[in-house]
Amino acid sequence: MNARHLASDETLAGFAAGRLDEGMSLVVAAHLEINAASAKALREIEAVGGSVLAQGEAVPMLTSADDALARLEREAEGTPVPVRAIESGLPRILQPYDLGRWHPIGRGVAMRRVHVPGAQARVFMLRAAPGTWLPEHPWFGRGDFDEANENHEHHPHVDPVEGCTCIVALTGEVKFRGWLGRLLQPLVRL
Repeated sequence: MNARHLASDETLAGFAAGRLDEGMSLVVAAHLEINAASAKALREIEAVGGSVLAQGEAVPMLTSADDALARLEREAEGTPVPVRAIESGLPRILQPYDLGRWHPIGRGVAMRRVHVPGAQARVFMLRAAPGTWLPEHPWFGRGDFDEANENHEHHPHVDPVEGCTCIVALTGEVKFRGWLGRLLQPLVRL
C-alpha cells in the first residue's frame, strides 16, 4: 500500500497524548490500523515523548493506581462492552461502536452514523459506488487520511472498480461548491 495522504505529526502527537476529540481519535485509530507509514510515525513520536518523560522529575500521583483501578472497575460494573461482528473490509477499531444503517444521500452515495459516546465531532461513514461522481475533492486511496479546515477544497474521484468507503469526524459544516453542490446542500446534511 502506498498511501499519499497521511495524518500530520501534530495530529499523531495529539492522538498519542490523548488530546483529540473521541470522534477524531476513532478516525485516527482506523487510519493507523491500515496505514503502516502513519503507524511508524506514531511509534517514533511516542518514543520521543517517552524519552522526554524519562528525563523529567518524578511527580507523585494524586491518587494511587489501586484507587484509580478500583474507580474504573466500579464504573464498568453493569456496563459490559458489546462485542459485535464487524463487516468485512472495515477496520477492527469500529467493532465496539454502534454503526447505524446505511442511508442513501445521493445517487450512488450512502451514509451511516457511527455513535461515539463523548465525541464532539459528528462521526459517520460515507460509501460511494464505483465510478460515482461527487462534487470537488482529490483522489484518495486505501489508508489515506485527510485533515481539512474551513479553507480546504476536496475534489472526489471515486475508483471506477472498487468504489470508496471512508470514515469522517466532522466539526462545522461541509459547503458544497458549483451549481449541483449548492442544489444538493439542503438535502445532504453532513
